[in-house]
Amino acid sequence: MKLAKFWTRQPGEARDDNGRLIRVVARGWSNESLEAAAEVAREKARGLAQVLASGGPSESKEYGYGDRPLPEPVVREFQDTTTTPNAVITRNSYGSLVMNARDLMFVDIDRENIQPVGAIAQNLMSSVFSLFSKPAAQPVPTPQPGDAVVDSIQKVAARNGLAVRVYKTAAGYRAMVVNAGFDASSARAEELLKEFGADPLYVRLCKTQQSFRARLTPKPWRCDLGTPPVTFPFETANAETRFQQWLRQYTAKIGGYSTCRYLASFGNAHEAFSELIEYHDRETKSDSLLPLA
Repeated sequence: MKLAKFWTRQPGEARDDNGRLIRVVARGWSNESLEAAAEVAREKARGLAQVLASGGPSESKEYGYGDRPLPEPVVREFQDTTTTPNAVITRNSYGSLVMNARDLMFVDIDRENIQPVGAIAQNLMSSVFSLFSKPAAQPVPTPQPGDAVVDSIQKVAARNGLAVRVYKTAAGYRAMVVNAGFDASSARAEELLKEFGADPLYVRLCKTQQSFRARLTPKPWRCDLGTPPVTFPFETANAETRFQQWLRQYTAKIGGYSTCRYLASFGNAHEAFSELIEYHDRETKSDSLLPLA
């Protein structure tokens, strides 16, 4: 996974041919220390300032789909028996929590389809019964007829011998491959994501960032809240305070929303993924009937 534990911003300067001072601030990252991240930031800032001083173009700000780590703070790590984390939870640029999975394939499928009435009714009845009885092992729900996207996911899974869990999102669907692990940067993973009909930008992101990403908490604008007033890493203590104030508002707002809704399973999950599946479902509130955001 292409992630960094330490992030900071540092300035850099250069003078143009007219003696005018060009000053820029750049992000730096490291998995070793904050000091190492600061050195990377200073080097990048100096280099960018020199480019601008010479009349060259500024560096692209499109971090989301580039070849560098995403500037996101690490919130939690999941460890298995290997030496590297099997998943890392980060907070993205607009404040949502994201699971970055090393082997657990998530498939992001953007489709503006409405969930069939039958599926809504089935989920509603399950929720009502749960209010009056102790939760018990429930049969795996069957997707409702007419959901072409779910049918397509099932067919792709069957062709490739895969077990999947399927969820509805605000903008489409999410599939989770739960019986086999994949290298997100591999050609095989790219082929499967495309076969499932994954969003092209998501396919590119998985490959460049060497992980499968799944948003766990709602997008703020879908909860009537603006994006954070500052971006990570924070340059000053005041900036961090402003972000924490926003985060408290965000935490309160998302209580009435879910990120995805569980629809169906095809095949059995490998026990190695059980902890991540449970965490994903709990954080996204996938078993609730809350509005999707």
